[in-house]
Amino acid sequence: MSDTQETVQTAEKQSRERLIVISVLVIVAALIGGYYLSTALIPTPKIGVLRVQSQVSGLLAEVMAREITYARENDDIKGIVMIINSPGGGAASGHDIYYQVRKLREEKPIVASMDSLAASAAYQIGVGANEIYAKPATFVGNVGVITGLGQPETLSEQFITTGPFKTTGGSPTSFLQKLDLLHADFRDSVVAERQNAPNPLKITPEQLATGEIWVGIEAKEYGLIDEIGSVIDATDRVAEMAGLRNYEVVDIREEVLADLRESSEAKYEAMEELYAELDAQPEEFDITAAENSQWPTFYEIYIPLE
Repeated sequence: MSDTQETVQTAEKQSRERLIVISVLVIVAALIGGYYLSTALIPTPKIGVLRVQSQVSGLLAEVMAREITYARENDDIKGIVMIINSPGGGAASGHDIYYQVRKLREEKPIVASMDSLAASAAYQIGVGANEIYAKPATFVGNVGVITGLGQPETLSEQFITTGPFKTTGGSPTSFLQKLDLLHADFRDSVVAERQNAPNPLKITPEQLATGEIWVGIEAKEYGLIDEIGSVIDATDRVAEMAGLRNYEVVDIREEVLADLRESSEAKYEAMEELYAELDAQPEEFDITAAENSQWPTFYEIYIPLE
């Protein structure tokens, strides 16, 4: 073989080698680029934050219904932390939110993080979550019901009624019986939720239903909560339950407003007004309003009476 032929073959070999190297580099670059493009296009999983931080009322139930519906329907939200700091409130509203939380629990993991106070209806809302976290000094419990019998106005003699209780709804004795029924239902719902919890209930239903309020350390010992920890601990637990390593924590209130801002200015403004009304609710419960109401009302709320 002549030197010229050998030189040509060497050049061709080097050319093929360069082509192979270039091809490999192109493939690697494409794979890397595709990876980063795919990660950029895939939304970051989110853990949503719900807040029960006011008296439990019909207004709060309406807000929670909208936020929970958003959390259920948004595929990016993989789990929920529900921060609770409330003395409780209306029994019917508490039941409403409790059932909403249970519905959410069927679809996505939810952990309640109890702050300073999670009493009565607020505690009942919390037991709807998969697990409950509280701080050592959090006030927890107060399972019980309060009613004001109301002061119905006397009808004019021009009105004729059917039945002795048409204007009152029942005798004082019958309302006490209804109070007992609601108390038993409250107690039984907590027992049913907590008996299969990670840290099961360790006191009797009778002890639970006395209306006593415990601090977080006691609540953990008695099985009213599952763990002592901060909201960060609760968030970490939700991430673990949802199988997340990388995620973003978002406030569902802000997410709801941002979504409405893009879709409907009128709905956005209406929701803002709803939030403003909720935020303007008085922190302390007006017991005189219950006493002077024209109709009986049932409350699950912690009211330290003198």
